[in-house]
Amino acid sequence: MQYGKLGKITDKVSRFGLGCMRLPQVTLADGKKDYDDAAGIELVRSAIDRGVNYIDTAYAYGRSEEVVGKALLDGYREKVILVTKIPLSEAKNHEDLYRIFDEQCARLQTDYIDVYHLHNMNHGSWPKVAELDALRFLDDLKAKGKIKHASFSCHERLEFLETALDAYDWDLVMVQYNYLDKFNQVGRKGVELLHSRGIPMVAMEPLHGGLLAQDVPESIQAAFGDFHPEMNQAEKAFLWLYSQPEVSVILSGSSSMEQLDDSLRIFEKAQFKPLTAAEEAVYDNARAAWEAMVKVPCTACAYCVPCPMGVNIPEIFRMYNETARLKNPQRWLYSSILKNAGEDASKCVRCGQCQPKCPQSIAIMDMLAEAHADLTK
Repeated sequence: MQYGKLGKITDKVSRFGLGCMRLPQVTLADGKKDYDDAAGIELVRSAIDRGVNYIDTAYAYGRSEEVVGKALLDGYREKVILVTKIPLSEAKNHEDLYRIFDEQCARLQTDYIDVYHLHNMNHGSWPKVAELDALRFLDDLKAKGKIKHASFSCHERLEFLETALDAYDWDLVMVQYNYLDKFNQVGRKGVELLHSRGIPMVAMEPLHGGLLAQDVPESIQAAFGDFHPEMNQAEKAFLWLYSQPEVSVILSGSSSMEQLDDSLRIFEKAQFKPLTAAEEAVYDNARAAWEAMVKVPCTACAYCVPCPMGVNIPEIFRMYNETARLKNPQRWLYSSILKNAGEDASKCVRCGQCQPKCPQSIAIMDMLAEAHADLTK
């Protein structure tokens, strides 16, 4: 495993960080999915045993904190930088922040958090920071030793990043960043801004929710040409990130041991070496090829669900994108599965509850209508 410095937090952090939103799952008797505790514990511990020391979870990730807490027993807690996030949307007042924090510590079976994020900060959620006096809350937890470092995560534009950075002395910031998003959200300029202020940066969604690694269309593969033919698509996506010195940690989830094995194989040999102009041009070609196909920039984070009408928003967008980019029509699946289950977009009543929850700022209601029209052709 390759290591680097994480600002004032530590001089030794693994370049690969394990995101725990997509830990292994099982299908229950009622058809719903839940975390597979045994498999999740095995995966987290295997990552730590092989050198990963940055473990990231969140209150909003279902039972992820609970599974991670079990995995960090038996001496594993002391081996890692434990990161979790508080969703301000769950708090009604300042005191609620403490209730949520205490609940998180109970789930994680720890009495302190190494890095504590305000989760998914954006223009819509930022007023909550002042309303709940959340920055004073962070200062209080730091003074009491309950958190060591304060941070925030965001899927936002550069202008918002500047606003948030001016409001507090942050120890770290996590943003969505990959070769497809070089000019999206905070983008490369945001990464450079963080570096100029001496704030370490963690890149989330390095594979854009798996889009850049799984079932990659032939046109994208062709755009890479003879660029590192020995690498798979995931490795090429990771290479773009770990070649940038401003990126301290590349956070990626693993839903199976096979995915973890492949990520660790890549990062065991990953060495920082800036890309040449010609190499960067290869990624520019791949980005252009992607942008010509992707209809909805959804990463399947599932923040938009559950929908009060039962609409399966992430799955609809996945089917829409699959139909567009893979030339693999999902229309029969949409009709035979989602419509029969009452989860199709025709059930949308445009209540708008999903819209402010989307970290990608997708016009969900409009895109659902567009997807429905295409998938019911």
